[in-house]
Amino acid sequence: MIETIKKDIKMDKLTKNELNERASDKAFAKIFHLQEDLIQAKEEVKTGGNGRYTKDLLEIVRNSCERELQTWNYIAKLIELDNTDQKSNVEILKDLCNLSNEYEE
Repeated sequence: MIETIKKDIKMDKLTKNELNERASDKAFAKIFHLQEDLIQAKEEVKTGGNGRYTKDLLEIVRNSCERELQTWNYIAKLIELDNTDQKSNVEILKDLCNLSNEYEE
């Protein structure tokens, strides 16, 4: 029965452009949420949060968000470099995310 189901479900392979677009979308969705998390973490370090966690732990969370954001920005840059035949949304989204951060800080 499983073999029959596998035969019925035929998955077409993604083109390079489709794969690049999907990877770009996923990377920048992650970057957007990490930036939101970082803004919240920075605010909690300033205010001391809600008192449930120590300031040291809040700083660890903030630092972790910063490192994770650096990693995902690097991944996005690699995706952008891989997309040499056309201009991707990566640079546009990065600029929009940076504008958002400038206004909130």
